[in-house]
Amino acid sequence: MADRKQIIMLVDDEESLLEITASILEGEGYVVKTADGVPPAIEILKQVTPDLIISDITMPGQTGFDFLAHVRSLPHLQHVPFVFLTAHSDIESIKSGKELGIDDYLTKPVDFYLLLSTIKGKLKRKEQLSEAFAFQTDQIKNQLFRLISHEMRTPLTSILGATELLSDSKEPLSPNEMTSFLEMLQASSKRLNTMVDDFLMAMKIESGEMFKEIDSKEVRINSFLFVSRILSDFAEKIQNQKIILRNNIPDEHFVVAAYTGHIDNILRRLIDNAIKFSSTGGTITLSLVKEKDAMTFVVKDEGCGIPKEKQGVLFQKFQQVNREKNEQQGSGLGLFIASRLAHANHSELTFESEEGKGSTFSLKVPIVRQI
Repeated sequence: MADRKQIIMLVDDEESLLEITASILEGEGYVVKTADGVPPAIEILKQVTPDLIISDITMPGQTGFDFLAHVRSLPHLQHVPFVFLTAHSDIESIKSGKELGIDDYLTKPVDFYLLLSTIKGKLKRKEQLSEAFAFQTDQIKNQLFRLISHEMRTPLTSILGATELLSDSKEPLSPNEMTSFLEMLQASSKRLNTMVDDFLMAMKIESGEMFKEIDSKEVRINSFLFVSRILSDFAEKIQNQKIILRNNIPDEHFVVAAYTGHIDNILRRLIDNAIKFSSTGGTITLSLVKEKDAMTFVVKDEGCGIPKEKQGVLFQKFQQVNREKNEQQGSGLGLFIASRLAHANHSELTFESEEGKGSTFSLKVPIVRQI
């Protein structure tokens, strides 16, 4: 099957220029769609998705700037290179075009050699970006497949297995056996529910819906009580894993201009990770660094640490540390969600880590004042 010919759209009110340019481009093997103004160009876009758009700026009625704004408002055309070919060579016109997101700016009279090289360069870059996007998409698909086939199937298998044994048991179960089955059901259900919650939250973040929750009103918090409430929900995990917890958070009051629900969410994820990646009997230290206009919550563990090759992508979606060694790691969305929530609340989430020696995560939250 032959390769599809690339489509170039030309928009200009100079009929002679359209004819000459179209003839040259067609001679180079391109399919050319022409329009003598913005309205007919918009009509063409309803039926055709060009690989590149070349437009004049000054035309009767709507201008090239109007056309560029229209193109950039259409999601399916975001990746299409847009080039101005115009008699306007003043700095203000060039500046306006670049601020609107123009990909290149060529001036009349037309240098057809320069025009052809620009087209080839823009189309080549578009192909490179498309290949990179396709590669990233395939990676996400593979990560989702692994996640669904393992992370979600594991708790579902436990739930189904436990319910089948409970329903098919021919002899009465002892209180200890019943308790064991119920604990298994509860743990697996919680694990599955957490993953579903993370997926929904990631979708709300990507859509921008999550950030509508942010309330910019000033809120007073007690740093010690704020963290203690979170730790109380991890008491059983800490006890079961024999974690040595050092809570050095001071009993002090601060006024913040962040949504405390998001700050709570971030700290829960950091503490949960510290527990998850700590060895039995390991130590986790919580502390607070105070500055004039910020307070920094610090969560330090002495666990497995993060390999160097993972550190650069740790806050991206579906990233998991030592997946082959550590079971029940969850969705791989935790730190992605935490970093996005921090950014939305004008806070900063950073970390330091050394493989085999542990990790230190720091959440810097701006404060209005300390009381």
